[in-house]
Amino acid sequence: MLSFTRVLTKSQPRWTRAFAVHSSAPQPASYESNKQTETNKLEKTMAKFWEKVSVGECEDGTYVVQLDQKTIKTPLGFDMKIPAAKRSLAYLLGNEWKALPSLQIRPYLVPLTSLTSRCIDLHEAQHTDDVEVKTKVGDLSTVKTLLLRYLDTDTLLVFSPLEDCDGDLRKEQEKCYRPVIRSMEQFFSRFADDGQPVSLTYLDCSKDGLVGNSQTEHTKKAVLNYLDSLNTWDLAALEKATLVGKSFLAGTAILRNADYADDFILTVEELARLVTLETVLQTARWGEVEDTHDVDKVDIKRNLASAALVAFNAKK
Repeated sequence: MLSFTRVLTKSQPRWTRAFAVHSSAPQPASYESNKQTETNKLEKTMAKFWEKVSVGECEDGTYVVQLDQKTIKTPLGFDMKIPAAKRSLAYLLGNEWKALPSLQIRPYLVPLTSLTSRCIDLHEAQHTDDVEVKTKVGDLSTVKTLLLRYLDTDTLLVFSPLEDCDGDLRKEQEKCYRPVIRSMEQFFSRFADDGQPVSLTYLDCSKDGLVGNSQTEHTKKAVLNYLDSLNTWDLAALEKATLVGKSFLAGTAILRNADYADDFILTVEELARLVTLETVLQTARWGEVEDTHDVDKVDIKRNLASAALVAFNAKK
């Protein structure tokens, strides 16, 4: 279904691949549904079946996207209602459907719809007695547990051997990763029950080899407290960014960027570069493989941008 929780497998640099892709943390499974919804119909027909796209405001202040006056529903049959604070997202969703070509529609053309559906299905699944729905979407505690595992194998917490790329890769990692790590440690420390500072453990491949990495129980508890503070929209946005970048810190960065009270700033372009740093350096030296590196680059930016847009709320 439009890749609502499905993440395309990408070719990863050898060091990030060794620790991120081979993580014991499984990815949330995509769920199937036979409900007669617009998203399911698009998935099955792969063709444009409507003429007019409009955005409407409901009496409760939420927004809906309509196809020929019919409100779009998620794969599990819930109305795709957008919160008032995310009014801009509603119009972006409308434009996403307006821009779809009439032939050979593909799931990657509707990344906002995919993620928004995930947000709504995840939220509604927590407020229903339908066991089948709960099973397909997953409960919040399971989602949080799976996300937490990515912190052990986080792309931004794995430092390559000193000799890789003639030492250029390690230098760039030290330059780019360290400031993000320090900022994240300070941020997560706010959620520590005992008030003690959080220290993120990282893997130095020059010293540690392939022994793996694991965060302390103190760190895990503080980060879990952070996850518990998130609503389902933010949790789904974090999930998307984490899976795309193989980095929990990248997912957190997306949410921190959307927080007006947080002075943390890391653009989608900068974040995409950080989670693919080894590829960036290697392609700068050896060149890109056509229809591989260039496609991967765009796909990562598209999905990170989608997560950022879903996380964004209008300033009160």
